[in-house]
Amino acid sequence: MQDVYKGEREKAKAAYSSGVQKELFVLDGTIPITFQGVNYNIPLCVLLQEDHPLVPPLVYVRPTNSMVIVPSQHVDTEGRVYHPYLNQWDSVNESSDITSLLQIMLITFSEEPPVYTKRPPRQDSSNNIKETQPNLANPLPQDDQTDDNCIVCMELKKDSVLIPCGHLGICFKCANRCKETSKTCPVCREKIIEVHRVYQP
Repeated sequence: MQDVYKGEREKAKAAYSSGVQKELFVLDGTIPITFQGVNYNIPLCVLLQEDHPLVPPLVYVRPTNSMVIVPSQHVDTEGRVYHPYLNQWDSVNESSDITSLLQIMLITFSEEPPVYTKRPPRQDSSNNIKETQPNLANPLPQDDQTDDNCIVCMELKKDSVLIPCGHLGICFKCANRCKETSKTCPVCREKIIEVHRVYQP
């Protein structure tokens, strides 16, 4: 999980819409994404509810003061994350877990980042009009990580396709580990029948 999520684990009181307050276990940190070839840190808060793992966690994007939430089909204006993986949470059959959730958030937010950073307003000397130019959240330092890296370990190159779902985005080592442990694709949760290695010229 450390490869996908960097942050702190703590307890905090949370108030539900019913007014009831409960102490929840909180994972508060960032997940690294790559968008248009640039690396970013997305601030995320995962609240493990009292009945966890029987019920899904509550997930929120936590923008810093310089960030703005970009509402989408997966994130509302308050930063609450909605995803089919959360709706279909199934801990009874051990097909749902926090690590897979974070991997799916990484994939989802790499396609559609949930925040952008506001540049401070600048003074246009010609007509005294202030402009705000948005751009994406906190770039990470550039490193060897590229879009070719495995979505699970984020170190080895993508070189395997999972059968029958056909998802490509995982290294051979992680693909076989998924097949042996969770037995499901980390993207769509479909059962893995075979792992095929893909060779690029």
